[in-house]
Amino acid sequence: MVYRATHDVVQRVRPLLERLATRTIDKARLLQYLSAMAGVDWGVLHLTARTMTGEGEARVEVLTLEDSANGETYQLHYPQCLPRDLDAAVREEYKRLALDRHLTVMNRPLFEHFYAASHCARCRWAGPTHEQIHVECRFAGYPINFEAITEEVITEEESSGPH
Repeated sequence: MVYRATHDVVQRVRPLLERLATRTIDKARLLQYLSAMAGVDWGVLHLTARTMTGEGEARVEVLTLEDSANGETYQLHYPQCLPRDLDAAVREEYKRLALDRHLTVMNRPLFEHFYAASHCARCRWAGPTHEQIHVECRFAGYPINFEAITEEVITEEESSGPH
């Protein structure tokens, strides 16, 4: 059943991976990093070192992790597709999705990073008076209530007023 559980987690986190990475290899590295860091947060792995290797454009951060159960060590690269300023929010979103908790919502700053310019700024439900609609979108993890602001066309009958 481990395969099925892993498959389910990957399916739940796939939209997050696709928002951050376009290449398959970057998605795989991001998934590996997020899984490992969740393991650190949950106490099954220990982060023992962070080192920088390479020069210039090839400079990469290498993380060394130790398995709490057997003491084996692993190394992985920090994913280049993950902006540092989103690291904490993306890691929390990964854990939220990986655990498949009920009735949880996406972190507001992360949701805004992904959708504020493309959807929220152009949505007719913008503003604090529509907070419940915003929560529903964050619960889904994408703009499910998006309705673009449109100029209403005033018909000739409406513009002439009552008769």
